[in-house]
Amino acid sequence: MKLFAPDSAHWYQRDGSPLHTVLSAKGEPRPTTLRDARKLGLLPSVTNILGVIAKPGLTSWLQEQAVLAALTLPRIEGENEDAFARRVVEDSLTTRDGAADFGTAFHHGAEQVAKSLEVDHDDSLSRWLLLYRDWFQANCVRVLWTEQRAVSSLFGYAGTADLLIEHQAHGLCLVDLKTMKVNPKYRIKPYSTWCYQLAAYRAALGVRATCLNLIVNSVTPEMPVEHVWTESEMESGLRAFMAARELWNIENDYTPCGGSPVIDVESVVVSSSN
Repeated sequence: MKLFAPDSAHWYQRDGSPLHTVLSAKGEPRPTTLRDARKLGLLPSVTNILGVIAKPGLTSWLQEQAVLAALTLPRIEGENEDAFARRVVEDSLTTRDGAADFGTAFHHGAEQVAKSLEVDHDDSLSRWLLLYRDWFQANCVRVLWTEQRAVSSLFGYAGTADLLIEHQAHGLCLVDLKTMKVNPKYRIKPYSTWCYQLAAYRAALGVRATCLNLIVNSVTPEMPVEHVWTESEMESGLRAFMAARELWNIENDYTPCGGSPVIDVESVVVSSSN
């Protein structure tokens, strides 16, 4: 019995167009697979590549959710163990899926704010988006773009960067929004993979920009919190991403760039900051 199925990975065509789904033999959309990617020469997303990095905190949290679901989910009369186990897994993933839905909805609203400063007051996330707009108006001098495709044909990956702005304090900034449950008892600690992700985007885009994560509390509406990465952290982050990329290629027996170029990370860092 297979309980856990891998999440659908995101894939991009060489021109940066997303191809997260393809048509099945019946003409119905289905998630794009690694087999499809090999056949079509697709590029994996940055988050797809970073999936090879172990995340002990996330694994522990998922295990806790599964145990809680098993303890609290009522049994159905006549239900066998396999069916109950599947329901436990589905129930345990509800919180995770809800968090992903929040993140998607917030990103959509944030994009509208960046384009027009408008917030739909009927939107269930309007309180969060109004606070985001407050941050945006206080810190953003100019918007260069929002939701930009980032493609590296040389190293074989792609993705979608959130925002490039001229920041009041930090100058040109590549911003990545992160929505998460924030415990007020503890200081927010950014994940290292956030740095790796921004480093990959910046290298693919070739922009000279400070990299910043904007952290949004998904539980309580409050002013977003900035985390600015140092250049030293960004250089280390790019090295880490390139190592993950090489491991991803090996694990999946697929090298999207058509070879395995010798990586001089310092030259990549320099070229992305000029």
